Amino acid sequence: MKKWSVMVMLVLSMALFVGCGKDTEENLSKTDTVGDAVIISETPQPAKATEEMNQENETAQKEQPQQNQTAEQPAQELVVDPEELQEPEIAPVEINEEVYDENAEKNLQIVFLGDSILDGYRDGTGIAYLTGVGCNAKVFNLAMGGTTAALTTYEDANYEEWNSRCLQGVVHAICGKVDPKILDGYRAGEIFGTCDFSQTDYFVIEYGMNDFLAGIPLSDEDAVYNQYTYVGALRIAVMSLQETYPDAQIVLCSPNYAQFWGKDGAFLGDGNMVNNGGGTLAEYYRVCGNVATDMHTLFLNAYEGIGLDTYTADEYLEDGVHLSEKGRRKYAEKLTEIILAYEAEKNN
Repeated sequence: MKKWSVMVMLVLSMALFVGCGKDTEENLSKTDTVGDAVIISETPQPAKATEEMNQENETAQKEQPQQNQTAEQPAQELVVDPEELQEPEIAPVEINEEVYDENAEKNLQIVFLGDSILDGYRDGTGIAYLTGVGCNAKVFNLAMGGTTAALTTYEDANYEEWNSRCLQGVVHAICGKVDPKILDGYRAGEIFGTCDFSQTDYFVIEYGMNDFLAGIPLSDEDAVYNQYTYVGALRIAVMSLQETYPDAQIVLCSPNYAQFWGKDGAFLGDGNMVNNGGGTLAEYYRVCGNVATDMHTLFLNAYEGIGLDTYTADEYLEDGVHLSEKGRRKYAEKLTEIILAYEAEKNN
């Protein structure tokens, strides 16, 4: 009986071995020998899908809801006629302009040139005033709301006929090239006559928002000092100040991030999306940085460098364009940091 039992078990074992041996040699990775036994090691192979499985997968994929990929897509530019763009008006409020103690000792003198980002707030929450406090500096704010850096197409570039209050006009007046009466009617005109520009340590230049809104061209590749382009205007202003006041340092400030609504109140997009026909606001900020690098000035990236973006816009902007008090304080903090860092480096 034992002999027959052994025979039966041997036959069954061989049958099992034959059944398991249907795998082809390509599924075998290596053969090892341990004593007299032969051990065959198999590499696990991925399961092959049947036609039924493939059909089930296709059906499941079709039925699965598509995920919203909008946030992953790059922002699509929207070309808008500058006529559709508008600068929100700052709500009229009584501004009690902060006056410095003339007898107080100040370490620096800073002259601000800009638009309503600086001109609209002349109280204790204004960028110019806060920067003056942070730098212990005497401040002269010559900013004028609604102005551009560049000349507009209907303005004459002749010094004798000059009547534009753009950045170039203010700089030409500071450098004695045009009559400062072009500033009459603005607070800047009153302040102009009280400033000894030869004592200036820093000229802070903040323009670009109105250039974008007005459709001023970014630049002219054939004429980098074209007075009717944003880049050309910045270059002219920087060059004139450097030639006339070589001991003063210049800080170029880019336009800040903004969001825009059309005349009908419909949301158009932000500075990364809305194109005035010549570029987006983000491009105006970038070329401002390029000019700062090329002409060896300091640079404040107000577009990305003060914590203002699409997520903080409600906190940092009061109307999509102009900075809220929190935004102005952040702006002044960054500007103060840039100036004090340069002072420290210069004195070491």
